[in-house]
Amino acid sequence: MTEPVVPPDVVTPPDVDEPHTNRHPGPGVAGVVALPGLAVWRRWPIAGALLFIAGVIAPFFALVAVVQNRDDLVGLFTRPNVLRGMAIVALGGITSRIIAVWLTADRIKEPQDQQFMRVRGSIAVVLLAVPVTFAVMRMEELRTVVKEVFQDDSDHGAVSAAPGVDPLGEHFRTVLMMGSDEGADRISLRTDTMILAMVHEDTGHTVMVSVPRNLTKVEFPPGTALAEKYPQGFDDLVNALYVTVENEPTLTAAYTADGTPPGIRALMEGLSWSLGINIDDYVMVNSCAFVKVVDAIGGITIDLDKELPMPSKLPCSNYRLTPTIGPGETYMDGTKALGYVRSRAADSDYQRMERQRTLLQTIASQIGITDLLTNFNALANAVKDDVRTSMTVEEARTLLATLQADDGAFESVGLVPPIVDPGDPDYDALRTYLQQLRQDTSQGLPPPTVASTA
Repeated sequence: MTEPVVPPDVVTPPDVDEPHTNRHPGPGVAGVVALPGLAVWRRWPIAGALLFIAGVIAPFFALVAVVQNRDDLVGLFTRPNVLRGMAIVALGGITSRIIAVWLTADRIKEPQDQQFMRVRGSIAVVLLAVPVTFAVMRMEELRTVVKEVFQDDSDHGAVSAAPGVDPLGEHFRTVLMMGSDEGADRISLRTDTMILAMVHEDTGHTVMVSVPRNLTKVEFPPGTALAEKYPQGFDDLVNALYVTVENEPTLTAAYTADGTPPGIRALMEGLSWSLGINIDDYVMVNSCAFVKVVDAIGGITIDLDKELPMPSKLPCSNYRLTPTIGPGETYMDGTKALGYVRSRAADSDYQRMERQRTLLQTIASQIGITDLLTNFNALANAVKDDVRTSMTVEEARTLLATLQADDGAFESVGLVPPIVDPGDPDYDALRTYLQQLRQDTSQGLPPPTVASTA
């Protein structure tokens, strides 16, 4: 029997499969994750455009904002609206990428290639989402702290000496910075540190004025509750004024206003009237916050010109201090820094006031974006629990930038003899001195001598 003849133009299919020449058609995983939306642009133009905006354009402009504010990143990242916007951009960037991965996979016909895109793409997005999620959590925590600590109204807590008493008041922003000895083992506090930061708003020239804790006979505006109770002036040291008002119900009620603690409002009112200057804001930091902040920024280093005796264990300190520190460059953690500003054994309260001003500027100069990010929990806890202020976040940012400035426009003065005798102060002469100090500060001149106020 004759076998059939196969026509020459008929080709018998091979017994083996041809190799797959297009295992991963279309864009790769890296392209989809890097540029979400482009791969689906033709099929779904609106969805592609939205994904590209959320995943590429919005993060690009956020990065531009960071670069433009690279010299003031602390200020940028402490603005609540900026924080919320950055968090939304970060979440949008992750969401757009996961959507882009799955939409792109739907365009692929081969089931194996679809699975490849979905699995590999999802893993890539998850790996990217881990640090982004961490950053978003930090932003939300920081936004919460900012909202809890700072005020929305720039006039919150302002105290005016009296109309016409402070002719240069409108040209200065004056902040009363207080350090207290409040701690877990105390029922109240004394304001042992009082520093007035006076910033000339047009020039940025600044002078820090230390008020001695043992200043006596502080006066009050006529007609106020404290003026009626103490017509000859406060009968104790000024650092006891806060606790006096807080512990006497009638005075507490008289000085309760706009959310400012009554003791702080009374102290601001007394200093404003006695010194003849308007006080726009306050910042109160207790010993616990002081220790936490210094520890959070990794400590500080100060060059001591002589050996300094240290106090024993202090409230909120972490250990018992050594008998002395210095001389020379001395590293200080929070506990040691607290001992440095509280030491009284080797010199007087006046030198102690000078150390306080030095340490304040040193701390301010070392707080940066690195501390904000890497030591966030410690800084946030210190600020949230142990700091009170009437300032908005913008005002606090400006003050911090002023304290960090190193342009020669920063002066420091202590209200000590011969400028004033704390035990028997001449407030008329002191008011005259402070007005001259303001005038000289506005012109970039050094603080006046006592003779210039005579």
